[in-house]
Amino acid sequence: MLSIKLAEEIVHQTMLRLHHNINVISVDGVILASGDKERIDSIHEGAIQVAKTGMPVLIDETLSKEFYNCKPGINLPIKFNDKIIGVIGITGNPNDLQEIANLVQMTTEMMVHQVLMESKSEWQRKNGDFIFKALIDEIPKDYAFNERIQKLPFPLVGPFKIVLIKQMKEVSSNTLSLNIENILYRQSALFGQLHLNEYYLFLCGSSITNSKETIQQITKLQNKFEIYIGVSPTVNEIEELSYAFNGAKTALTYSDENQPVTYFEEVELYTLFKNSKTIEINKFLTKINGLTEKLIVTLLTFFESNLQLNICADKLKIHRHTLTYRLNKVYAITGYDPQNFEDAFLLKLALTLNNQR
Repeated sequence: MLSIKLAEEIVHQTMLRLHHNINVISVDGVILASGDKERIDSIHEGAIQVAKTGMPVLIDETLSKEFYNCKPGINLPIKFNDKIIGVIGITGNPNDLQEIANLVQMTTEMMVHQVLMESKSEWQRKNGDFIFKALIDEIPKDYAFNERIQKLPFPLVGPFKIVLIKQMKEVSSNTLSLNIENILYRQSALFGQLHLNEYYLFLCGSSITNSKETIQQITKLQNKFEIYIGVSPTVNEIEELSYAFNGAKTALTYSDENQPVTYFEEVELYTLFKNSKTIEINKFLTKINGLTEKLIVTLLTFFESNLQLNICADKLKIHRHTLTYRLNKVYAITGYDPQNFEDAFLLKLALTLNNQR
């Protein structure tokens, strides 16, 4: 069905380029919009015939007297998905209009297709947002909710994974959305906006197989949009989505410019201590108080290098002896040797916990 707003836009855009009056008419023959304002809301008998037969109707001076409220011109069907949803009429001598009539019809149908598809896409987006938020909030599923699930463009089957994306740079959010939507094209995934600068990606079923590749593609947008990403654990049941969402939120809090993508599995152990305010934890964290920013960066790079001296030295662009000197200094300050696996783990834990406070 054509809306009056869309009909008016078709008339406006077409008459800007064509020096003839344009009428857009419903399948019931009611003129919805026209360059001749006096004809709006009146019945056009020629359009009724077009809607019934699906064939163009050419009206000359003689026929215009036989049809009620008709002027000379050409009337053509407007189709969407092979269904007639309206009629467009061009006023004038039909013999002079035949060359442009098909072009006007095609242009009109393209406008209609774009508007209706955008409307459908917007409904799908809102439906996806509603479903996602209901699932993570563990709202009981009733018949109406299941009906909404059935309208998704893919089956809602496990396994499931949630990815949260936070945009730090102040650029158009639409640009980021379009980039991510292109990456997700034809995947079994929901994508939407949670907050002003925070987005969710809900992967399910077959899209989980390529989830790492998908996340890597999104990560390539990091420099352009300054985004941080938190990835949930994979779960198999819908009832576990609240847990997955919280896992993604936790992972996102650990993402920064040094580590723009964080998987929940990488920080799961730290979450066990995250909210602890015990004297023992506070005492433990005092051990790293004497570390300078340079020593902290050195440690973090050493951990990223899997405790490999040569790799770490190359990343820091320093001599291996300089690196050894710094690690020994850390040992002297904290009492923990970074080159010892168990001590390195404790230092990593202390730095991570301290960073979250």
